[in-house]
Amino acid sequence: MTDHDYETVTAQLGREPKPFTVAARCPFGKPSAIRNEPSRKLPTTFWLTCPALNSAIAGVEAGGGVKAVQELVGEKEVERIHAEHRERYGVRVAGVREGGYIKCLHAFTALHLSGEIPNAVAEWTLSRIEEPYPGSGCCTRREPASGA
Repeated sequence: MTDHDYETVTAQLGREPKPFTVAARCPFGKPSAIRNEPSRKLPTTFWLTCPALNSAIAGVEAGGGVKAVQELVGEKEVERIHAEHRERYGVRVAGVREGGYIKCLHAFTALHLSGEIPNAVAEWTLSRIEEPYPGSGCCTRREPASGA
């Protein structure tokens, strides 16, 4: 990770991030997903940072995506993903309760994009997004340095 990555993630989130490593990059070379250091205050291990991808996935969620993929993928497969995540990282994906529930398509997609645990939830989600990243260039805008 570079200082530029830290600045980019800060701009993407609109706040100072907790300690992290870059888990995935967009086609423009910017961080698109991060892996947070373990923390009780931030139980989500993988987090999407790309504004365009976050917005696109929010649209899938708003259109009933969580319920649709939950029914399609099934409780057993979702629970398998949670179990593997808990084994590796000590927590469930996005901290959901037991029973194979999906709380957040963003978290499953960040996990998938990281290459850590490819999963059917994220594959389904990404298949519903026509253009996850803008074709015209990176959507992350850096604030000009002070005094510039």
